[in-house]
Amino acid sequence: MKCVFVTVGTTSFDDLIACVLAHDSLQSLGYNLFVLQIGRGKVVPESFSTESFTLDVYRCRKLKTGKKKATYSGYK
Repeated sequence: MKCVFVTVGTTSFDDLIACVLAHDSLQSLGYNLFVLQIGRGKVVPESFSTESFTLDVYRCRKLKTGKKKATYSGYK
């Protein structure tokens, strides 16, 4: 499984999130898991899963990946 992880911290990067979601190019390269960690933006996609593709969307929280944790807090 090939994964793309996009994180924006606590800020708003609606253009980046919209761009990642608008293009099939990453899927055409064989990526079948997108993990988006979004901030305070207005673009809030729904998580979904099919047989060949999964989109996971989180708002600034810890993401567990196997035995290791990838975190981004964005706290000041």
